[in-house]
Amino acid sequence: MICADLLSGAKVEKGFTSIFNGKDLSGWEGMSEMWTVVDGAITPKQSTLNNWVFWRGGQPADFELRLSFRYHSGNSGVQVRTIEFEPFQARGYQVEVAPQDKMGLWHHSKAPEKYRSKLALAGEETVYAKDGTKSIKKVADPDQVKSAYNEDDWNELVVIAEGPTLIQKINGMVFSQITDHDKKYSTSKGWIAFQDHGKGTKVEFKNIRIRIDD
Repeated sequence: MICADLLSGAKVEKGFTSIFNGKDLSGWEGMSEMWTVVDGAITPKQSTLNNWVFWRGGQPADFELRLSFRYHSGNSGVQVRTIEFEPFQARGYQVEVAPQDKMGLWHHSKAPEKYRSKLALAGEETVYAKDGTKSIKKVADPDQVKSAYNEDDWNELVVIAEGPTLIQKINGMVFSQITDHDKKYSTSKGWIAFQDHGKGTKVEFKNIRIRIDD
């Protein structure tokens, strides 16, 4: 029997598990005919609809997610600890892929209130208090941070979720961090999903692996 990790081409580090076999959408679920696998990567089918494809292996709380992505056009993102409020519709934490110009945005997709729309930008560590009040700490120059992003090429994304804190790294560089105590909207666990905002979105995801902390 051939290991799924070998089929996917992923380098699976000790303690991590591959969650995409590189061949088809086994273990993932989206709207019919909206997502496919091309050249070993999950990619949308140029839909006009805003929709997500969900990993159905569980709703982890604390974890480290690692994957490779290549952005071409449109609007996409990687969703974590997210709520599926309607079939294949996600509301929650999203690493925007790619612009905001270029990357670094922690976004609350389908934001329930305007103050949740941009949670943290490149070079920022933000904290949301229990009442939703936001404080921002500038920890790095945004342009220097974003220079780690490889335009029109493959990039390595790492998302670390630990307690109320979410960190995104691109190619080894910390892009932004949020610590969320907001009583109304913070979530401690949820789905992992990829977004196709429609209208010309072209993006690829591969080598997807995760370590879930007990």
